[in-house]
Order: sequence, then C-alpha cells, then structure tokens
Amino acid sequence: MGRFAAICAVNSCLLAGSAVAQTTQSAPPATAPAYTVLRYEENYSYLKDSSGRTDFFDPIKYIPLGDDSYLSIGGQARYRYEYFNNNNFGAGPQDEDGYHLTRLMLNADLHVGQNLRFFVQGKSAMEDGREGGPRSSDADELDLQQAFVDGIVPLSSRDSLTLRVGRQGLIYGAQRLIGPLDWANVMRTFEGAKLIYKTPQNQLDLFWVRPVIVEKEEFNNGDGNASFAGAYDTLALPEFLEHSNSKLESYFLALNRSGDPSTPTDSDTYTAGARFTTNPKPWDLDVEADWQFGNLDGDAIAAYSLAVEGGYTFDQLMFSPRPFLGFDIASGSADGTERFNQLFPTGHPFFGYIDVVGRQNIIDIHPGVMLRFTPTVTLRAEDHTFWRQSIDDGLYNSSGALLRADTGSDAAYIGNEIDLLLNWQLDRHLNVTLGYSHFFAGDFLSDTGPSHDIDFAYAQLMYTF
Repeated sequence: MGRFAAICAVNSCLLAGSAVAQTTQSAPPATAPAYTVLRYEENYSYLKDSSGRTDFFDPIKYIPLGDDSYLSIGGQARYRYEYFNNNNFGAGPQDEDGYHLTRLMLNADLHVGQNLRFFVQGKSAMEDGREGGPRSSDADELDLQQAFVDGIVPLSSRDSLTLRVGRQGLIYGAQRLIGPLDWANVMRTFEGAKLIYKTPQNQLDLFWVRPVIVEKEEFNNGDGNASFAGAYDTLALPEFLEHSNSKLESYFLALNRSGDPSTPTDSDTYTAGARFTTNPKPWDLDVEADWQFGNLDGDAIAAYSLAVEGGYTFDQLMFSPRPFLGFDIASGSADGTERFNQLFPTGHPFFGYIDVVGRQNIIDIHPGVMLRFTPTVTLRAEDHTFWRQSIDDGLYNSSGALLRADTGSDAAYIGNEIDLLLNWQLDRHLNVTLGYSHFFAGDFLSDTGPSHDIDFAYAQLMYTF
C-alpha cells in the first residue's frame, strides 16, 4: 500500500486541481429521478413540496422529520427464470427444467439536516430448482447489502466534500472494471471508506475498501486477505463538442491480495486507465484503455486491456435503429503475469449474456443493432466472435474463473455467441426482460473437452419502488 499511497497522492492532487477550477453543483431534481442500481444516488428532496407528489409511493419517498430532515423508503422485487441447454458446453450436471431466482431488496435513506445521512439496504436472494445447487452468486438468504453513513461538508454554494464510511456498492464508468454485478442474484458489495469531491463539471473519488464475501446462511464479512483502493476522476468536457455530453474518466486502482491456505498466491495489481465517451448525435463513441503492473508471487506483471464501441442512431427511420460495432482485447499468458485482471466488473453486457467469457485472455469483435419499437420497448441483437489473445492461456468466464484450461491446442478461435434481449418498461415501476442466446463452440473448445453448443433462455419480472 505504500507505493499505492504515494502514486495515489500525486494523482489525486493533479485531478483535484482540475476539479477546483469548476464552480457549480447540480440542484435537486424537480421531477422523479430514475431508479438507479445502487439506489443511494436517488434524490427525493423535491417532494418536500407536496404538490409534486404524483406517484402512489411518493408519501414514503419523502417522510418529513422536521427542518431539512427526512426519511425515504424504497425497494425492489425481482424474479427470473433461467434455462440452459448444454450448460458449460455439456460438461458437468445438466438441467432439463431450468431454475428460479428471486431477489428482494429494501432500503431506508435518512437525511439529518444538510450534512448527515444514513443509508441502509437489506437483501434476500434465493434459488430454487437448479441442478447441482446454487452458484455462489445465486443465494444469500438474508443480509445487509449496504449500510453506510455520509458526512457532507459544503465547500461553497457549488462544491461539496463527502466522507462515506461503511458497507457500500461501487459503480464506475461502464462497469468494465468496477460494478455491483446487478445481473447476478447476489449483488457485489464492499466495506470501507470513500471520499467524494464534487463540483458541477467534475467528481473525484478516493476510496479504500475490501470486497464482501458471501456466506449463504451466515452474516457476510469483508475479505481480510484483499485490499482495494483507488482514485477515480470524472471530468465533463462541455466545450469539446457542443451538445455531445463528452466525458473523460481517469483512474488509478490498486488490488492487493495476500494468500491463504486455499489460494496461496500473493499479488499486487495496479491499474492505470482512462475512458472517453462522447455522443454528438447521431454518433456515439466509448473508448477505454488500461495498463496493469505490479507483481504476482514476486514476478512482474505487465498486462493490458482495450475496449471500443461506436454507433450511429437513425432517428428518422422506423424503430430508430442504432447499428454499432465493438472491439475488446485483454491480454493473457500461461504464467498469469501478462494476464489482465478484470478486477470487479459487471461483465454481463460486454461478452455475451451466457457469461462463459470474461475480460481475460480474450479478443472479441461484436457488431449489433438496437431497435426501439416504442418509447418503452427495445430490442438488442448482437453477435460476438471470440478468440484467445494468447494461445498459451485458457478461457476465463465472467467471474474470472478458469473455464477451460489450455492443454496444448494451437487454436485461437473460441466460438461465436448470438444474443437477443427484449426489454419492456411497462410503467415507472414494472419491467419485463426476455432473452435468448446461442453459443457456437469453436476449435479451441472442441480441442480441449466437451464442445456442445449452448442455448440460454430467460425471463425476468422486476418491480421497483
């Protein structure tokens, strides 16, 4: 942590310098905010004026407690049915009937005046009917997802500094490296501290946390063998291209792991990266690049990742089609020193919804199209073509686990996946998602074990308030 602290301090000073130059802070919304994944980002202070209450749940979204204090209650109920044909390419137990995943969330957000806040979120995640039992991300009977306190210091009428301490979800950028893994039945969370410096055009976060380990039937605790720290800056670029909502995100992350009897590996992984996004309509572009260094059991790490996606929206055509093309590459190596560490991503949207591919030792080209049938009904269709970046390394799934080891195959081609995702937002609260994916197994899979094509179908109903 000593090396990280020094680098982080220099990086923070440089980033904070750009932040201090900015001057305005966003005002509370005048209308209902969109529901967010982590929920603590929602602001219901506008409901202090009772004339703005139009939704059935508004009375519990703002419960006045005197002066500027109030309590806000929220929650979510989600059910999903999943079915696999030839799960894991036919290896391991197979399930002819599919299985059921249910998740319940309830949160309370207490604001005590302008400078103190308490946020608590409980969860219950359950699985039923899966052959072989629940995966680690399927079940967590009853636990705390988040429980933190914010101390807020206004530095001016437009700038603020917030110290957050406790169990909390983290979400940054496109979630390629840090996300709450909302697709999973058991969301990811951390415990630790975060310092947030906000100005109108800039936000700088400094954090030190440890990941929380899921214990299905016991209270979850932080991983005492892992430390995750970072400096993450998001800078708006209003003058780069007019009306393009351009942003530059830059970050430095440190993941330090010490071995235990089950995984006796020591590693210090440092990630320096940047992400640029812009949307000069009808065009859009997202580019993110990362370099990793450090050590793995005493050997030097040198790994990289690059992700690019661009699209064009034909607003004047029926269904407003948005064709897009994406490219991802993440390095790999037999000994792991040049294998990219994907850290804590929400990988589900990036490498196919079957989740057999993660951001390690991978090359992926994915063309696709988005269609908007109505303002509330969308369809996403895309094709992924996967290769191994290094033919001396294996295939890693979305959680970072080794799915298929290299046994000497010279084949780089892993396969193709086709994804169809239909989303219907019936109203503010109710959402329906239907999906189908098919993975065509390629040469590397047929060279190294079972290689049946995979079918994956699912249906999800989610209610949020």
